[in-house]
Amino acid sequence: MRSKKNKGVDRREFIEITGKTAVGISLSSLPFLTSSCSENTTSNITHGACYHDCPDRCSWKVTTANNKVVAFEANQDPYTAGKLCNKMVDFPNDVTYNPNRILTPLKRTGLKGKGEFEKISWEQAISEVASKLQSIIAKKGGEAILPYSFGGNQGKVQSKAPNRFFAHIGASQLERTICGSAAVSGVLATNGQTTGVLPEDCVHSRYIILWGTNPIRSNQHLWPFIQKAKNNGATIVAVDPFRSETSENADWHIQPYPGTDTALALGLMHVILKENLQDQEFIDQYTIGIEELKEHVKKYDPDSVSQITGLNEETIISLAKAYAQSSPSLIRVLIGMEHQVNGASAFRAVAMLPALTGAWRHFGGGLMHMTYELFGTSLNWESINLPQELASKKARSINMIELGKALNSEDLNPRIDALFVFNSNPAVTTPNQNLILKGLERKDLLTIVSEHFITDTARYADYIFPATSVLENWDILDSWGTPYININEPAIKPLGESKPNSELFRLLAREMRFTESYLYESDIDIVKKTLQSNHEYLKGITFETLRKTGGQRLNLPDKWMPHAFGNFKTKTGKCHFYDADIQPSLPTYIRKEYSKADLEKYPLHLLTIKTPKYLLNSSHANIDHILKKEEKPFLEINPADASNRNIGDGDELKVYNQRGRVYLTARISQKVTQGVVCMPQGFWPSMLKGGSSANALTNDLLTDRGRGGAIQEAKVQIVKV
Repeated sequence: MRSKKNKGVDRREFIEITGKTAVGISLSSLPFLTSSCSENTTSNITHGACYHDCPDRCSWKVTTANNKVVAFEANQDPYTAGKLCNKMVDFPNDVTYNPNRILTPLKRTGLKGKGEFEKISWEQAISEVASKLQSIIAKKGGEAILPYSFGGNQGKVQSKAPNRFFAHIGASQLERTICGSAAVSGVLATNGQTTGVLPEDCVHSRYIILWGTNPIRSNQHLWPFIQKAKNNGATIVAVDPFRSETSENADWHIQPYPGTDTALALGLMHVILKENLQDQEFIDQYTIGIEELKEHVKKYDPDSVSQITGLNEETIISLAKAYAQSSPSLIRVLIGMEHQVNGASAFRAVAMLPALTGAWRHFGGGLMHMTYELFGTSLNWESINLPQELASKKARSINMIELGKALNSEDLNPRIDALFVFNSNPAVTTPNQNLILKGLERKDLLTIVSEHFITDTARYADYIFPATSVLENWDILDSWGTPYININEPAIKPLGESKPNSELFRLLAREMRFTESYLYESDIDIVKKTLQSNHEYLKGITFETLRKTGGQRLNLPDKWMPHAFGNFKTKTGKCHFYDADIQPSLPTYIRKEYSKADLEKYPLHLLTIKTPKYLLNSSHANIDHILKKEEKPFLEINPADASNRNIGDGDELKVYNQRGRVYLTARISQKVTQGVVCMPQGFWPSMLKGGSSANALTNDLLTDRGRGGAIQEAKVQIVKV
């Protein structure tokens, strides 16, 4: 898909520029090259950071010569410790210099979904798209246009700057809630903030519960700190319905039935209170609602919780006692257990445990969740957020989880006539996949995509714009999992005709003759303004210091103990066990009810989780060497379920329900309990047999709070094919 005139650099040329002795060596294994450059070549070093949706936010440095990357390696910051994850070690090859990368604008020539395009100029593409948008706005108003973006690029400039354009034209607002929203809603209801124990401080913990999280795969740089805690004497417990790599490396794996975390947490509280293991002094000083909680958890006795979770009573009792009697005790959560109908309640209940036991009193004790609030407090968000005149504008909102419903709805007024996708691949990552594809097939829907590759979403686009890779644009990156801030400086000029997302929308604004200055701020100006803050956390952190180092830790106290003396960010300043303003007023286990007929047709509970080792959500799922490493996706099946269906290891299967079907290979193991099956997320439907992947089976239900995605609430049947 590359023009001869702007062909960029192909894979072979990229390897050759590193020197003949480096042929065949992965870029990630190359030494830091400066001496290899000829005398007439000037090398340059820039710093950047990973833009993917990951809590680690790795930082790196890039060495270039003659506008070509000659070395790519991790920075030596204290958290990522000079190591990139296995998903990113060969990033320049995989993305920036990938021979399949889009380097010119494209216009659809074939049927939607066929992926047939012709190259056109930027001038023609901008002119035609702007004209079509103006026509839609004139006829139906801006709400007929829907932007769709999420965590495909978490750089603040490339993810947030486009929002100004859409707010200006009055487009429908997108509720970006598919991940994190329910979890945050639950923790906020209890603590009023999500920032608890910082990741590096877990080395001081002596009892660590990893609840619904698999750091060996999805939080790789935290794992060495957990191992250090273990070497210091900590016990590591994994609570997970799937026997993950982390579970296998923990001291104790507790395997409840999916979606029952709320009941388990309430059951632990029942035991702690019954055995008088709570920290009454902390409760009296820093919490409210203990009497209501005591009454509430009476019905969550070990026998009742055992019936709900599938765990035996002794496991529940032993976990409660061990946790309450260990100090410092730490619970680590991310987002894993939020994707259920009572996802927010699960986080709300789990977040109460450290206050009940007084774990917050001790360094390394409490709850470790997200860190994004540290940056929300310290950065100058006026540079990124909508200006006041746009922030006050009202428009309807559409939840991203319900994209399929929205695209196919005849009742929406106005109907969605234009979909603008950037930093996302909803045909892969959003639930109810087949309904989304049906919407994308609409002949009357204008679909515009900014991308690196022809993804499964881009195959349905009317226009595709070539986006820069992170090595080619400015950005500032906070972190939702660490206290480190990173700058991303372009290492090379954009290849071909690629442009940053921000520039795409500046060009559209200019073509549509908008004159407001907030639509035309440059990327570097936004980065600089974001850092212009007098907050104490940013002391010693400037644009220039970040350019020298790449990333810096926020200027936080040496011992970060946010709730040692209460200081919860709730309306009362205390931890809320009970809140009359929230319904239900206490976290309550809510079972997803299925009809008898549906359970007879689809008796198995489906988990769709991040088991791939080299993919990240749907990113990198089109890279040949990565797909070879991952091998074909498997469906994990308990031996009893396999035996009942005469299924053997390695058999080809059809996994199906009322929403779709997926073809996978059987892998029989104890990684799932009887009645549960598990398949990986992230694979593109177009690359699998039958043209469907995990989200063809998932539901677009919303969670109890936070309007997140209850993606794990799906039932299926399996047959051998």
